[in-house]
Amino acid sequence: MRVLVLDGHSRAALETLQALGKVRAEVDVASETADALAFCSTYLHDRLVQPSTVAQEDFLAWLQDLDQSIPYALIVPSTEASLIALNGLPDDHPLRAKAIIPSRQSIDTALDKRKTFELATRLNIPVPPSHLLLAPGRAAPPHQFPAAFPLVMKPVRSKVVIGKQLVTINAALVADHQARNDYLKSWLAHTPILESEYFPGHGVGIELLFNRGKKCWHFAHERIHECPLSGGASSYRRAIEPPPAMLADAERLLQELHWHGVAMVEFKMNGQVGSEEDYRLIEINPRLWGSLALSIDAGVNFPLGLQALALGQAPGPQPAYRFGYYTRDLLEDIGWLRENLRADHADPLLLTRPRFRSFLELFRPLLGQESWDHFDPGDLAVTGALMGRLVAKYAGALGRRLARSREKSPPGSAPSHQAPPAPPNIYQTPSQPWF
Repeated sequence: MRVLVLDGHSRAALETLQALGKVRAEVDVASETADALAFCSTYLHDRLVQPSTVAQEDFLAWLQDLDQSIPYALIVPSTEASLIALNGLPDDHPLRAKAIIPSRQSIDTALDKRKTFELATRLNIPVPPSHLLLAPGRAAPPHQFPAAFPLVMKPVRSKVVIGKQLVTINAALVADHQARNDYLKSWLAHTPILESEYFPGHGVGIELLFNRGKKCWHFAHERIHECPLSGGASSYRRAIEPPPAMLADAERLLQELHWHGVAMVEFKMNGQVGSEEDYRLIEINPRLWGSLALSIDAGVNFPLGLQALALGQAPGPQPAYRFGYYTRDLLEDIGWLRENLRADHADPLLLTRPRFRSFLELFRPLLGQESWDHFDPGDLAVTGALMGRLVAKYAGALGRRLARSREKSPPGSAPSHQAPPAPPNIYQTPSQPWF
């Protein structure tokens, strides 16, 4: 079959290419950038230049023209940007069927955190107590404050068009009034902000494949290393047996939305998996996710499930998968290890882990319990490119640090060793270009 994977710069796009390439599908990859790692893959059939998704009409016109010349059986939107563009099409449009996505209303609810929380509340699914902050007519941020900090600030929609750019607005954990005001001053003029009570814990994802409102497959993982340390995307994660109540809630959400295709329902759990379940819903990720490598390597190959649905076939029974299996995004996780080494482990807002234990876990691949994202014996070109980027990223950072140190030190003197700065009052999630 012929497959088109959009957003070739993303981690999910590369994992999808490798998964479908192994079963001899002809996979074309489109990307806005020429340096997409997927373009190095030996599984690649053809590389395409993808126009910007900000101009949705131009993007959709390009996609329809391409599909008329090359009749794809499956189109995979692997980031929110292309999913938003596809969601501009009518529900009965043929491209939506090839993309294996649900109705416009269902996607709109999943992308809008306020609507997601309203649906969850109606279904008695636990969510953090929250309220919406609006700025009609670009008014100043409201002066009312909640009772206690820290608070979680997040846009209702994480992708917002500002000017002629599609901007990702990240969530932030704010520790005082000044940090809260700074966040609102930056973003409230562009989007409503959902302000929530902070719920301590770590991320747990329930991944699902649905066929027109009926669940086909599920998978569950917990985040071991989150970037940044205040909580965010995972650079290291573990496959787990799904917590029963959490799995049931995720299924109920997607059934209510009459879901079609893949989604990850994200929760935050306070405590250990297997203990009494204390959790809150965070959001619905209505597409393939950045940690897709884990589900594939552990035994639930969601791209193959999408392929089956595209061909009008049943994906088959729920696959058995390996609990306690790990995958690591090596490019990001070295940064996590560095931050964890420097961090204040007494700070309750940081998801730190024992330093020595984190070092020992690097040897887990020798036990056959871990694999690294995108490392495929049949795709060594990607492995080589990934290692090259790894060296360039951290060698460049080291060089810049040494240069700054030389600039600060007087001639003939040894570089000074200053104490690290005090932790800021705002813990903001950086952009995740690979997610």
